[in-house]
Formats: sequence, C-alpha cells, structure tokens
Amino acid sequence: MSVNSLAVVREFSPRTRAVLAVNAVNSFGGGLVLPFLWIYLGEIRGLAAWIPAATLAVQAGTAVFGGLAWGAVLDRLAPRSVVTLVMCVAGAGTGLYAFATSAPTALTAAVVYGLGISGVGTVLRFLYAGAATARERGLAFSADYAVFNAMTGLGVLVGGLVAASGPGSDAARFAALYLADGCTFLAAGAAFFLLLPRLDRATGPSATPAEAGTARRRVGYREVLGQRTIAVLLATLTLCSLVSYGQLRSGLPGYLTAGGAVGPEGLSGTFAVNIVVAVLTQVLLGERIQRIRRSTVLATTGALWTAAWALVLVAGRQHGATATATVTAMAGVLLLSVGEALVFPVITGLLNDLAEERTRGRVNAMLSVAVSTGSVAGPLLAGATLPLAGGLPLVVSLIAVCAAVALVGTAFRGVLPPAADLPDPADTAAQDGNPDPLDARTVAPEGTPAADAVATAPSAKDSAPVTTAP
Repeated sequence: MSVNSLAVVREFSPRTRAVLAVNAVNSFGGGLVLPFLWIYLGEIRGLAAWIPAATLAVQAGTAVFGGLAWGAVLDRLAPRSVVTLVMCVAGAGTGLYAFATSAPTALTAAVVYGLGISGVGTVLRFLYAGAATARERGLAFSADYAVFNAMTGLGVLVGGLVAASGPGSDAARFAALYLADGCTFLAAGAAFFLLLPRLDRATGPSATPAEAGTARRRVGYREVLGQRTIAVLLATLTLCSLVSYGQLRSGLPGYLTAGGAVGPEGLSGTFAVNIVVAVLTQVLLGERIQRIRRSTVLATTGALWTAAWALVLVAGRQHGATATATVTAMAGVLLLSVGEALVFPVITGLLNDLAEERTRGRVNAMLSVAVSTGSVAGPLLAGATLPLAGGLPLVVSLIAVCAAVALVGTAFRGVLPPAADLPDPADTAAQDGNPDPLDARTVAPEGTPAADAVATAPSAKDSAPVTTAP
C-alpha cells in the first residue's frame, strides 16, 4: 500500500479502522473456500450432480430474501446486536458445509449460509455509513473494496495450496477450510460485539429523543423505492453488476473460448488482471476519486466499459491469432476492472448520502439485492445468448447497456444536489430528509448553497407512503 494510502487510513476514525480490520480477516476466510463449493460437493463428497447446482440456487435465493429482512432489522435494532447475529449465522452456515455428506445437509447449509451472508455486506456498509464526514465515508467504501479484493485473493491462494497439498485426506482438507471460514465469521462477530459499544461511545453523543422517535417510525421498502433517485441508482447498479460481475465468469470466458480465440492460459491471465487492477485502482486512485463528481465517475465508467466490451468483441473474433486475441482481451478486462473498482464504491457512497437515517438499513439491503440480481442475471443472459451467432448478440447487448450507463451518469449531473454529487470533505454524515433530486420540486434556486438546498428541500418522507416491511 502506498504512503498516501496509509495516510488516508490514519485519517479514519477508530470505528472505521476497526470495521476495515475485521472485514479483512473475514474476506480472507471467504477466499479460502470461494472457488470450491461445486468441486467439494460433487467430486470430494461424491454427491449427485444436481446437488451442487441446487445448493447454489438455494443459497442465492435465500440471500435475496434474507438481505431484505436484515435491512428491515437494521432500521429497528442497534447495529451491535444485528452485526453479531449476522456473523454468527453466516459462520454456522459455512461451517455446516464441512459436514455436507448428503443432500439434506448441503441444502440446510445453503439456507443458513445464504441467510447469514446476505446480511454481511448490508451491515458493513451500514457501519461505514456512520462515519463522521462525507470524505471518510467515501474513502471507507473505497478502502473496503480494496481490502475485500486483496484479502479474498490471498485467501483463494492459501485455500488452493491447502486443498492441493495439505495434510490428511481430500475431504478432511476441504472440511478444514470451511471450518476455518466459519471461525473467521465467528471471530468477526465477537470482535464487533466487544468493540462497537466502546467505539460508538467515542464517536459522540447519542441521538436526541426527537431523532430517536423519527428513527423508530415503521417504514417499508415502498418508501425507499418511492424516492426516484434511489430507485434509478439501484436499477443502474443492477446493470453495472450485470455487465461486470455477472459476465466475468460466464459471458466473458464463454465468448472468448467458444471459437478458440483465447485458451485456458490466456483466460487465467484475464482473471489475474481483474484482481490486480481492481486492487491497484483503489490503492492509487481511491483518495483522488473523492474530488471528482460522482456523476462524472458513473459516466466515465460507462464509457470505459463500452470500450472494454468492444475490445472483448474484437478479441473473440480473432480466430487463429491466439496471442493477439489474448492481449486484446486483457486490455478489455483491464478497462472493465478499472471501471468496476471506481463505480461500485462511488454508487454505494452516493446511495448512503441520499438515504434517510431511518431507512439506511433498507437502502443498503436493496444495494446488496441489486448487485446480487445483476450477478445472477448475467449468467442467465449469457446462457441464453452465447449459442446465437457465436455470442455476438451478447457482447453487442453488453456494449449497449454500458453506453446506457454512461448516459445515465451524464443525466445525473443535472439532477443530483451538488452536495451529493461532490460532497464537501467537511460535511457531516447524511441527514434525515434528503431530497429526491429527480423531483422537479426539490431543485434549489440558482445560487442557493448546496448544504442549504439539501436541508430545505422537501423530504421524500413528506409525500411517500409509509408501509411496514414484512
């Protein structure tokens, strides 16, 4: 990590540093088992071929519904108890995989793990959003992205070494990896349970009675989605996930290898480029990105991804020129990785700045659902379109979606409040009653200071229906 990056970390509050440190251990544990579930259940445990597929499907489906539930719980209970429970459930779920010798055990582990892991990202973003300033909040999301990728990659390397050459039988080694992953979740839960009360007391005074009463108002997801800016951002985030996370391990390798343009070695190289570039982008540019308008970052990402998939398109048509195709594909993945590292932390920060305090848990839950939806929809889209014309319709569609993301970013430049588009480093954490910038009634008169525009604009809670989440 560069000297500048270390200086940025020193700016963080003790709470933010603690969350980053705990998540680093947690991410390493997740990396230990990340690539192995299908191999473990199918080859090591010798279960029927449908069981790994059903396990992954059940895990993904449970994660969607579980994420929405955790978001509602976060808006009603103290984060200390919620984050501890989330980590314990996730740890129990991944630990159960160590004993998955039958379909019922595997599917039970999938339900428990899906329920737990769906809340991990939600509660961590919730904790980062409690940072004292807009600068720290934005930098925390960027640092978390870099930490997650770096520690997950390290975990994958260690897990691969243990699985291939560790002591004991194959089943024992894989079981040990899942138990180790479970232990990192439990350690994270214990650390948060012990650290959060002390760190929260050091942060400052608790909410006033009026603020506490507002936070206790029962609201639902309809109110969150009733704010058009948040709804559009969530839809855009889904598209971003579809063209990046959702295609990196499905459409991209399927298209590049279908006609023999890129071989297995070249494909491995593209994945290595993705991890390294994603981490380096955050380390080198994470702090500088905070000085650029978020709408500009979104538009730039769309443009980078448009160029990236155009390069992939060219690479996949270069049959018989494997070296050239591999270099072209790696250039495309490089641009894809840079955009990925820029846009996800930025949209996360923007959504948390626009969120009201009483709905912050639900907003972060919807954020998780949006990313998961794009990640699941990507392989489905690839499976349906790759057989058509050598995958050409898929890549052309992805180029069009990326261009649409660039247009959305450009459009946001004119409708986001200046304080949300380019937060002042000295701004405090997001306040209740943030406006809906896409509603013409919230546009501040020319010359109105950004902070005043946000504070005086009508709140979505004044007009949106209030419901109770299930």
